[in-house]
Amino acid sequence: MSFDVRVLFLDGERAARRGEIAAARGCFLDAAQAAAEVQLWRSALRCYRHALELDLLDRGVVDRALQLPPRVLAGRGWDRYRAALDAHAGWRPFSCRAAQIVSGDLGAVIECPGVGPVLELIMSAHDLCSSAAAAAPCSAGSPHRPGSTPGSSSSIATRRIRWPSRRSPALADRQWNETVAVTR
Repeated sequence: MSFDVRVLFLDGERAARRGEIAAARGCFLDAAQAAAEVQLWRSALRCYRHALELDLLDRGVVDRALQLPPRVLAGRGWDRYRAALDAHAGWRPFSCRAAQIVSGDLGAVIECPGVGPVLELIMSAHDLCSSAAAAAPCSAGSPHRPGSTPGSSSSIATRRIRWPSRRSPALADRQWNETVAVTR
């Protein structure tokens, strides 16, 4: 990451911690633009992911991410992300920055504030953490439906829950293989 990108990115993190969502979004988008101008494509994509953590349904951010070179986006599901957003225009905006894992006798789910369960966590092997759209119904009145979560947003929410902040170490220094299975 270049110095300018890092400064803008950290400004966005500070604004997000203070609850200034619009300022944080602007800083992340400026950081992504600055990274793209010097062809730091992965840094630009990282900044777009952080902007999407503020609102997983922000079509403007997804459109900007789709303007990156195809080789950067290949195989990451960004085209399916946009298609899912178009297919479910009635979804309410929500953030995954305050997402939490809720576990019990029946398993574990990732819940986002105001939406309820969005992903079910599945640990099928020592080093494999999978997630699938939550089987439990979302909160009352929510237009989100199980099985309709786009793969890229699942990946963003899963990443946020496993590594809550940039300065937090990875859980127990384990190597996690991420598999996001979206059921239809």
